Amino acid sequence: THYDPGDGSLEIDYRQLEEKVFKSTVDKILECVKSAFDELTDHIDTVYLVGGFGGCRFVRQRIEEAIAEHCGMLYDNIVCPIQPDLAVVTGAVMWRKDPNIIQSRTADATYGTVINAVFDPAIHDEHYKRVDEDGLYFSGKVFKVFVLKGEEIKDEVYKTTLIPSSQKSTQITIPIYCTVNDGVQYVRDKEGKPTVCEIGKLILNIPNPDNVPRKERKYDILMDFSGTEIQARAQYSITGEEVKTVCDFLSKQD
Repeated sequence: THYDPGDGSLEIDYRQLEEKVFKSTVDKILECVKSAFDELTDHIDTVYLVGGFGGCRFVRQRIEEAIAEHCGMLYDNIVCPIQPDLAVVTGAVMWRKDPNIIQSRTADATYGTVINAVFDPAIHDEHYKRVDEDGLYFSGKVFKVFVLKGEEIKDEVYKTTLIPSSQKSTQITIPIYCTVNDGVQYVRDKEGKPTVCEIGKLILNIPNPDNVPRKERKYDILMDFSGTEIQARAQYSITGEEVKTVCDFLSKQD
């Protein structure tokens, strides 16, 4: 590098600029591109480059090279809009004006929550086997799935109904999880490490002044994936109290 205090200019060698400034970010982009190609079930003809980085010739060149190397073929039709930085925003505005322009959506990850399930030796691992206050066996830390990765999103609200894990419970915390991995059955492995990423949380009050039996104290968890944000809510059947949250689906998921 060379700095000229006279005119305040800074000269950086191209290779240094590439290595020190762009490389780490571009390498992550290329990882995502390769991963997307690995998951394709149909042939695609066109690759679109949108967003602020979409118009960068250096990024485009690296993507072209990465696709050719990864797929063994050169994609000639790599398209960049005239204003790539506005392309995503324009699409969002078009969708808001007419939601019907989006014909279908596909889940980018598997989404769900955690439950205690009735223990089934044919399904559950003995490591997670527990006994509840009624003397019944259950499996803890079970990942209750709402939507599977790659599943087409339906225009409906996904719902599951649960009961408190304890009769004494007057408040419950309901975490919302996601994972890009397939076949995840428990939210923690046998060493206690998380296997999923928490993207949201609901805290619901479930008072029980009349000492209603635990099995009658039902609450619903509902998730809506039909919009540009993931909406989650929970409702207590006895009081009708409802809490809502918007899940942070942009969180790091590895």
